[in-house]
Amino acid sequence: MKIGLLKCDFVIPEFHCIDGGIPEMFTHLLGQTGIDAELKIYRVWEGELPAVTDECDAWLTSGARASVFEEEDWIRNFQQFIVALHADRRKTVGICFGHQMIAQALGGEVRRSERGWGIGVQEIAITTAEPWMQPPLTGVRMLFTHQDQVETLPPDARLIGGTAHCPHAMFAVGDHILAMQSHPEYSRRYLRALIESREAIIDPLTFKTGLASLEQPPHRDEPAAWLRHFLLA
Repeated sequence: MKIGLLKCDFVIPEFHCIDGGIPEMFTHLLGQTGIDAELKIYRVWEGELPAVTDECDAWLTSGARASVFEEEDWIRNFQQFIVALHADRRKTVGICFGHQMIAQALGGEVRRSERGWGIGVQEIAITTAEPWMQPPLTGVRMLFTHQDQVETLPPDARLIGGTAHCPHAMFAVGDHILAMQSHPEYSRRYLRALIESREAIIDPLTFKTGLASLEQPPHRDEPAAWLRHFLLA
């Protein structure tokens, strides 16, 4: 299976010793799913996009330090490509920035959260169980780091679940789009380093509780199984 990674950011050199770069993180995630996949990288934040939506069998979109509502050419072009993926019903999984871009591109609303930073291990309460969510869970602990979030879902989206901080943390559109605010590709070690590097811009209480939450192990096997079932369905 050929999977396109729409890479919207990069890992700073100081953190490469933890889990490598974004491609290595997603390669590890795909390995957890058990899918025999060839990963093709597109450097979206540098202006590189596929010529057509069927260059790959499925698509993953990474997080980014940028906001989807910024007026940058690469962001607007990326939004147009997401619209094309939806129109052609291509299997697409949006992560963090990708989750937000899918929502915005398809008619939802993304804003800077009034609650401030959402960081650490948070539990998504599952409100709608999709057929591919096997094994089933009523709540799934995932890794988060974001300021922006989806405030209004696109008209055709189905809410899968949310957290106290992020009510629209996971949604689906048709049988071809899955979007999540969390980071299934991150490790706790990498997220800890990321949070610690942002101490100056995160309020002290959120910083403290976010780091403390990393003592809880996130779910790993179940989200990987869900991705497998979704991509292969």
